[in-house]
Amino acid sequence: MSMTPRKLMCFCYSGGERMANTDGTLGKYSGGVYETTLIEEGISYDDFVVKVCSRIDISNDGKSFFNSTIRDKSKHLHMRDEDGISMMFHLNEDEVVIYVEENTFVNPPKQCNISSRYTSYFDI
Repeated sequence: MSMTPRKLMCFCYSGGERMANTDGTLGKYSGGVYETTLIEEGISYDDFVVKVCSRIDISNDGKSFFNSTIRDKSKHLHMRDEDGISMMFHLNEDEVVIYVEENTFVNPPKQCNISSRYTSYFDI
């Protein structure tokens, strides 16, 4: 009996800014564009980068990737390798939000005045 690989619906954001709430938690995403794509478990990090960047029609050079988790959507985990991809599947069920940013040494979120956490991907 063969098992079919698990898939995640990825909401891929780029070109905007991740915003921090006044209490320091991460809140909404301001500006930019987003697209959706399906990512299959077992994908290599390099293939993931190519798939996400081609989906949102940007170059994959010099990019950093972050994802949210179903347990706490206010935390964004930096993905750097296959382990980051595996953790994305481990920490999410059916869907995940991916943030693509220009690669810098530190990608801190900007400050905003929203004090509540968002619990739905569609509120972002």
